[in-house]
Amino acid sequence: MRATSATRAVLGLWQADADALLSEAEVEAALRGQGVRVNRVTVYRLLDRLARAGLLRRCVDASRVARYARPAQEAAAGAAARFECADCHSAFRLGASGDAAGQPLQDALRQLWQALAASGLQGRAIDVAVTGLCSDCRGAPAQP
Repeated sequence: MRATSATRAVLGLWQADADALLSEAEVEAALRGQGVRVNRVTVYRLLDRLARAGLLRRCVDASRVARYARPAQEAAAGAAARFECADCHSAFRLGASGDAAGQPLQDALRQLWQALAASGLQGRAIDVAVTGLCSDCRGAPAQP
């Protein structure tokens, strides 16, 4: 993979926020905000190549939007958990740095790896998706 300015800029998004969970549109908007000129097809292809190379992890949310994150670096390597709000569709990694639920969640993912191994199965990755209401939407009044 060539280290083009677009490649460096995309990887720089995760250097700035290691726990980011970004869609293609969000990556494209962030690059444009930095003054990086790149078209949508280039962003799609670049994200796909970075995911195939293992530098990013691709997951699909409840709305069938592909989102990208850095691979899990926690003790339960290869395990990732994310939350998506059913109302505002914000998405973020669970168990990320600074997340109060981080350690218990990582312990649960580690137990899942152990249960797979005890069953004679060899997992490659665990992707847990939780859909619910974020704290902002949970406190918002119901829409008529």
